[in-house]
Amino acid sequence: MVKLFVGGNPVGTLADAEKVIAEVIARNQRIEFRDDSGELVGTFIPRQQPVPEPIIPWEPDVTQEEIDRRMAEPGFTFEEVKKRLGWE
Repeated sequence: MVKLFVGGNPVGTLADAEKVIAEVIARNQRIEFRDDSGELVGTFIPRQQPVPEPIIPWEPDVTQEEIDRRMAEPGFTFEEVKKRLGWE
């Protein structure tokens, strides 16, 4: 029989895995699977929550308010940009 351990303490058997794993993921803890002799059979390490990517990766400190301010400013049409770049 396979037993589940968290922090060195038994927390259930493989039959309890669905409940135990859900709780352990919520607490971001590691689970060890051990056989009847106590030998380590496997390990489950919950994946860390990803760090959200900034809205503008090349300018990570920009705030949503600053983005809104920039969006409210008048801009250039594509035709105006081409003229300014000398493409026309």
